[in-house]
This record gives sequence, C-alpha cells and structure tokens, in this order.
Amino acid sequence: MGEKIVNGFLLVLSLLYTYFARAYSFGTPTAPKTGFMPQLVGYCAVVISAYLFVMSLAGKGDAKNVKLNCDVKRLGLLIFTMAVYVAVFEPLGYMISTIVLLFVVMKIGLVKGWKVPLAVSVITAAFFYTIFKIFLSVPLPSGIFFG
Repeated sequence: MGEKIVNGFLLVLSLLYTYFARAYSFGTPTAPKTGFMPQLVGYCAVVISAYLFVMSLAGKGDAKNVKLNCDVKRLGLLIFTMAVYVAVFEPLGYMISTIVLLFVVMKIGLVKGWKVPLAVSVITAAFFYTIFKIFLSVPLPSGIFFG
C-alpha cells in the first residue's frame, strides 16, 4: 500500500513540476532556451513515475523485497548537517562550507580515517568550483575569508 501512495505522490509531483516548467521557453535541441532542461527532466520524471505507479497498482512493484534498516540518529545528524550547510553557505562561502559538509557527510557515512575523506572533499569542491565559477561563470559566494 505504501508503495502505491509514494509512487502516486511522485507522479503528481512530477506532473506539477512539468506543468510549471512549461512556463519557460523550450527552444529547440540545437538552440535550447531556459525551459529546455526543466521540461526535459519533467517529461522523463512523469514517464518514470507513471511506469512505477502502474507497476505498483498491478502488484508488480518491488516493495516486498525492500528491507529498511535506518539508523535514525545518523539520519537526523545528516539532516541537521544539511541545514547547517544552508545556513553557513553564504557567510563562509562555497569552498569552506562545501569541504566541511562533504567531510562531515563522509564521516556520518562511516568512511574510515580522515585523509581520504578530506582529500575527496577538497578535490570534489574544487572540481565543482572550477566547473561552475570558471567555466560557467556562475557566481558563488566567496565568504568572509576570501571576500
């Protein structure tokens, strides 16, 4: 029953998303406009969620094979960490807040040691900084230390 409710909710959410994404101009595949990617994602989400919903209604879903083992303490800590990230993103800037977030998330995920999580955090943050700030010219907050 839960699978049907979740899949139905995702289908409604996908339909709403697609409806609002249609407010933006689509363009063409060779000259996309602002609505190209949101509409493409919306249409894909509708197709996938509709398929999952129909499969769950037909009793062919995979919910019976799912075993949920959730450490509620770690989940709560992860949600809290994300909320703190949102709060400190602007004042601390992209690099510092993202490096700390990634490191903490990996420690919550029980990644052993500190060298590998730190290296992965720095490399990942720098990689996405390069893509967004340098190649795409997206303004990212520099924070109090680099501003």
